[in-house]
Amino acid sequence: MKESYSYGFLSLWIVFISYYGDVFNKLKELPYLFLAILGGIGGSLAYWSAYKLGALSISQDNHTIYLLYIFALWAIFFPISMWLFYEDKYWNYILDKSVVFSFDKTGYLRHKAKFKEDLSQKTLANKISLVTGGTSGIGGEVSKELSSLGSKVYVTGRNKQKGNYFEKKNLNVSFHALDMANWKDLEDFCKNSDCYDYIVLNAGGMPENLVLNDFNLEHQCASQLLGHYFLIYLLSEHGKINKNARIIWVSSGGMYLKKLDVDSLFLNQEYDKVATYANVKRAQITLVEEICKQDRWKNFQLITMHPGWVATNGLKDSLPGLFSMMKNRLRDLEEGADTIIWLLLTKVNLKSGGFYFDRKIASPYLSNSFNPSRGQRKILLEKIENYRGEHL
Repeated sequence: MKESYSYGFLSLWIVFISYYGDVFNKLKELPYLFLAILGGIGGSLAYWSAYKLGALSISQDNHTIYLLYIFALWAIFFPISMWLFYEDKYWNYILDKSVVFSFDKTGYLRHKAKFKEDLSQKTLANKISLVTGGTSGIGGEVSKELSSLGSKVYVTGRNKQKGNYFEKKNLNVSFHALDMANWKDLEDFCKNSDCYDYIVLNAGGMPENLVLNDFNLEHQCASQLLGHYFLIYLLSEHGKINKNARIIWVSSGGMYLKKLDVDSLFLNQEYDKVATYANVKRAQITLVEEICKQDRWKNFQLITMHPGWVATNGLKDSLPGLFSMMKNRLRDLEEGADTIIWLLLTKVNLKSGGFYFDRKIASPYLSNSFNPSRGQRKILLEKIENYRGEHL
């Protein structure tokens, strides 16, 4: 019996290795448990075949125990071999789950290696863009990039001096002084606006202390959530958004650890600038997920994204401790603006209402517990619509 086994059979391993990549490519997406069972069965069958060929001997009393032992070892080994074969994929997965090595500059550089589109050769002649908070930081970088590609760019901001300087320094840029929390000025701006192909809702800010707008609403919520929504609502009312326009809401990775709190969003009695910022950014994502289902927005693409951790003056002023600790790891402005530009210009089919990070769709939730309930979503929309009905 032993002589029925030939060392020539070892050549089969060479054949197997030749197809190893093809086999793994088919199996790599399967669940871990399935791979473990498959490995255990395959390993057991291989050793049982070797036993039957006489290549090894097993005591009659230990057949079952031995095969169970082999099954267990291969159930562990086979998924691990998949892991090792796709080491880069899994290593990237681990780094991304760490957050720090995903949102920072190193994360961007890893992700950039897989970017397929070169946007630098795009031409945006006859395209018209609007960027809120577009005179500095990420918004300023987006405005510069769009104007350099030939788009006429309208930028808004609260600081007239800074805005006028930005306008003079950049071609194809027109500045309009506008505080997104001052809803009374939105109507005139929208009524007299051009028609936009691209809209970037980027204006932000994190006041140190509680600031209320003229309608007694906390400033971050009034500007970044309601102000931006009222802006695009009024633009659509006046027919100022071209068909198939892309509307990008710039959120923040800071919202990941925050569950939506509708009560404190509209009645902020214990103001904390960071918690408020995270809550507003969470609310932006929920709002976009809901309104993209409405007929009003069916001819446009509404998308949320976050740019990672970017070295902006806003971050430096608002969170000096984080800025100091992370300053050597922060993304530069061009890296922070990259996904916004990509979302505006890519030919890839985008998901309206989707959330994107580094040119890929991503989940905005750490777990299902962070996903607002249907009731919370309904209340959020009702409150925003009540404000619109009363004050616009």
